Amino acid sequence: MALGWACNLNDLFVRFPYEKYKSLIKNIHNKYLMRKKVKQVFREGVKVILNDIIENNNTFKIQGIGYQGGEIHMEAITNSDFEKARKNGKFKDVDFFESLFTGY
Repeated sequence: MALGWACNLNDLFVRFPYEKYKSLIKNIHNKYLMRKKVKQVFREGVKVILNDIIENNNTFKIQGIGYQGGEIHMEAITNSDFEKARKNGKFKDVDFFESLFTGY
């Protein structure tokens, strides 16, 4: 089920307690550089998770505190379904030859 919610990386880290993680990010004393490094690590982690979901057909479970949590799962749309979706405006930025007529 898609929820239609989106945010950027800065929105995710508005309340992030950077000061608690100073010991993990050694040799960075500039607050801007520290924030940049934390976001870079997070971004790379998300890439690893999404690639694992796509390549291995896995489901990533998000633990919740005080609520049910959630899951990230992707379903491949291939062949004629991909072509129909592309004609209707989806996957415009996907090179269909490179992706072998597959979108997620």
